[in-house]
Amino acid sequence: MTKLRNLTSAEIATVESLGTTAEDWSRIRVSEDFNPRQLLHSRLTGRVELASGARIIDSHVGNYRIGERSIVRQVTSLECRRESTFGNGTPVATMNECAGRTVLICDALTAQAAYAMAVYRHRPAFQEAMRRMVRDRAELRRATMGSVGRDCRIAGARFIREMRIGDRVTIDGASLLEEGTLCDGAQAGIDVKASHFIAAEDSRLDRGALIERCFVGESCILSNGFTAADSLFFANSHCENGEAVSIFAGPYTVSHHKSSLLIAGMFSFFNAGSGSNQSNHLFKSGAVHQ
Repeated sequence: MTKLRNLTSAEIATVESLGTTAEDWSRIRVSEDFNPRQLLHSRLTGRVELASGARIIDSHVGNYRIGERSIVRQVTSLECRRESTFGNGTPVATMNECAGRTVLICDALTAQAAYAMAVYRHRPAFQEAMRRMVRDRAELRRATMGSVGRDCRIAGARFIREMRIGDRVTIDGASLLEEGTLCDGAQAGIDVKASHFIAAEDSRLDRGALIERCFVGESCILSNGFTAADSLFFANSHCENGEAVSIFAGPYTVSHHKSSLLIAGMFSFFNAGSGSNQSNHLFKSGAVHQ
């Protein structure tokens, strides 16, 4: 962020004449080159920081830093209501719905580290060391303000809460993004609902995807109503239409069919054909198979 300052009384009067109100103008900070037209017809609550060239239009923003040249337009609510780690440290019950192979996710997670956490359960000291590293990463991210990076475009979204948003991120028409991170270059599109998640660099969530407690790796695409819970997706995986629960999707895991159901398994360079049902369930005593 560039050096920030409070608005002058003349700037506050001009901004208010342009339809923007603030809960407390003393908690609103702007760049040295601030232009009142950067704030139009909006409502600001809590602490808001606006970098050079950033704009807020027809939106509610509360407790957020908006990076250089980013635009927030027609957003029902972009707010950070409480202290958050933005998805870092979230436990994901991958491979086993009963949580026997839980992986803690963070915005620096790799497929190799996730594999080690999920598979090497017979190494308790190693597991504790891995969990400690993720928890340390989560503590580095802990904050009471959300952030939007440089050159982002956030438009037509409804609720964005407790989100850390990297540089060059596009959010266009998402319904709900909550307790998560969108890393540099990530995209979240129409009707997406995602909570307690990490979306890595250049990943894309689009067209009604429903995501809960997931890691979406670099350049992955989840789209067309795909539903995923407690799952990990790594580089270049592409899933549409179907459903995934507790899967470990290594690089190039692909599912395109509405009838595809992947549960409690590990895949890599895998294409789920139409009608695939990889569920491995034996319900004599619960979902114990993997």
